[in-house]
Amino acid sequence: MSGWTSDWRVSVAVAVVFWGLWGFFSKVAITRLGWPTATMIGWAAGVVVVGPFLASEFRWTGLANAWPALIYGASGALGAVFLFKALAQGPASVVLPLSEGWVVVAVLLATIFLGERLSWSQMVGLAMLLIGVGLLARE
Repeated sequence: MSGWTSDWRVSVAVAVVFWGLWGFFSKVAITRLGWPTATMIGWAAGVVVVGPFLASEFRWTGLANAWPALIYGASGALGAVFLFKALAQGPASVVLPLSEGWVVVAVLLATIFLGERLSWSQMVGLAMLLIGVGLLARE
């Protein structure tokens, strides 16, 4: 997979398309199956698809290095459970954009713990994101 593209922007664009499909089909699956069943089937399908895709590049270097991956996996799975529960109760057109508030949490953690710096334009962008989330939350 490392030779697929050398431009991170292409990978982000592809991720956005897949996440858009993920969000849309999450709501469709939840409507048909209920959120607990849709969540379990969806995560199982993800493992089946991603496992073979990345297996050739898998390298185990020990638990000392793997703990962040374990935390992000558990956090992502738990986040999806609550997102799908919210999708079962609310409209996808509001729930999905609101859920993008995770970006603010991730950026704050990156600035605090990874020492990443934000430019003024990035800070304005985050402020606009928060304003947008606030407007969407008013429904």
